[in-house]
Amino acid sequence: MRVDSLFIVHGLNIFDEHGWLFFAAARMTPPRGNFIGSYGAEFGVPKLLRVEWRDRIEMEPDGALKRGLPGDAFYGGTVLGDYTIPVASRIPDALLEEKRRNGGGFRLKIRIHPDGPLIGWDLERGPGTAPDGSKFHHAGGDFQEAYIYNGKVLRKGWYIHPKTGERIETDY
Repeated sequence: MRVDSLFIVHGLNIFDEHGWLFFAAARMTPPRGNFIGSYGAEFGVPKLLRVEWRDRIEMEPDGALKRGLPGDAFYGGTVLGDYTIPVASRIPDALLEEKRRNGGGFRLKIRIHPDGPLIGWDLERGPGTAPDGSKFHHAGGDFQEAYIYNGKVLRKGWYIHPKTGERIETDY
């Protein structure tokens, strides 16, 4: 899993379709302030994700648990973004079949945009194995990272603006 943001985000909570906390971050900064890690793919791809962020945060794990809210999530302040987005239905069956046949690590990517979260995906294999020289195959979704090698952008990244649908190129 990869999570990043195009602006400074506070109190980021991402919940799956069951209301379980999928990811949380006190603060993320653009464009390199990102999280790369595992979410336990043995549970499968989430059907949907609810993404929220705030203007400030307060930690209240005991109070949150007593109120039936997920532990370790961030609360307090004003909610600035609250979006529920489909995930599993958007990922092509061909990508998952390719993973079963030829291996590779499935990456679910989430990029926080002020007008709503962006979802992306790809298969990660060995360095230089993709047609563009990167290690990411079958990339899809609302955005793709730039391919940077030795500090040079060899392929620009891009994202689809969540409101306008415009494709915007980036160096990250």
